[in-house]
Amino acid sequence: MNKWLRLAVVLGIIIFLTANIVLIGREKSKVSRINHITDWSQIRETDIVDSMPVDGVIAEAETYYVMAEKDETIEEFYVNEGDFVEEGTPLFNYQSDDIDRHTAMLDGEIESLQSKKNSVQSLINNLKSMTPPVTPNPRSTDSYKDYDIDSRLLLDIFRDDYNQAEWKQAIEKEIGEKTLEMEKIEADIKKLEQQRDSYLSDKDNLSITSPITGIVKEINPDSPKVITIASDETVFKGKLSEEQLSQVNEGMAVNILSNLFKGRLTGEISQIVELPANGSDHNDKSLYPFTATFEQEDEDVHIGYHVTADIILEEANDVPAVLGKSIRRNGEKSYIWVLNEKGIVEKRKVATGLEVGNLYAITEGAEAEEFYATDQREAIKQAPFITPLNLYKLDKAAVKNISRKKAIKYIFIGLLQQ
Repeated sequence: MNKWLRLAVVLGIIIFLTANIVLIGREKSKVSRINHITDWSQIRETDIVDSMPVDGVIAEAETYYVMAEKDETIEEFYVNEGDFVEEGTPLFNYQSDDIDRHTAMLDGEIESLQSKKNSVQSLINNLKSMTPPVTPNPRSTDSYKDYDIDSRLLLDIFRDDYNQAEWKQAIEKEIGEKTLEMEKIEADIKKLEQQRDSYLSDKDNLSITSPITGIVKEINPDSPKVITIASDETVFKGKLSEEQLSQVNEGMAVNILSNLFKGRLTGEISQIVELPANGSDHNDKSLYPFTATFEQEDEDVHIGYHVTADIILEEANDVPAVLGKSIRRNGEKSYIWVLNEKGIVEKRKVATGLEVGNLYAITEGAEAEEFYATDQREAIKQAPFITPLNLYKLDKAAVKNISRKKAIKYIFIGLLQQ
């Protein structure tokens, strides 16, 4: 019995193999048109960045020299080396002996005129408060001598039956004259005050203030460059090789990285010096200095740190991307094999964009979330496909949503296609 059973099994295997060989060998056989795809991926949106790393150092953005006037003598320094100064902070002042002397003189003249003005104002107030006498008494004119009024004029008025109209007119005339005198005094005071303010302004100009915010690096009274101030703003300074120079332009974005601080600093290239820092040497390759500005996001970033700047040459954000080995080239045309919902390997013409490493941006022809054959060599032609069962790629949630009937159907399809 066992002998006949073994014979039947052997015959069955032979028949099965023979049938498959015949089917595969037949032209237009369905078996011959099955694509066996062992590796596939999903097109996902991602950021593709083409960057160039360049080493450099964090440095002060600017060094400013405060110059001293040749004919002036510095009287006093208000800062010390290492002090932090803001824009407008007084640094030092020149001697101002002549200005102080003229200012004191003008203050004395202004004070004298102010006293005279007060006296005239007091006289005007007294004149305005005077009343004509009731009885004729020429000797009573002596009582007005302190008010600087012509006594003979008052006497004539009293002799004329104390003509009150004329008396009032004389008083008003005197008040008018004194008012004009006071106005002249006020004008003189104003002129002297303007002269004094001009001298004080000159004295203010003798006090030199900081043009920038930064740190006082050096004070040298004997040098024309009296004070050296380093800006508190920091920049990245590096050098480009001859090959790199042709790829980099001002305005390009940079990411500055280092293990000395967390995160990264973002900025852009602000200046490229197109003259080599090491001169024109036939033996050495030229190096071209460049500067990148950035917003300081970390207080732990200090001047002197050696860091790396990733210069962003080109970038594409949120674009569908595929692996380079999945693209089939035919002249200037590019194709990928898309695994569509109908179970067919579809030859899809695509347009590619930015390429970095083995990752290509897809600009036309395919969309994110579509599946494609990772290795284009596995697809023979546009036909149905089968894939191995990769448990690690199974989505548990998706498996739970498949009904028992569909699961059995897919199992039989797989067995029959194999």
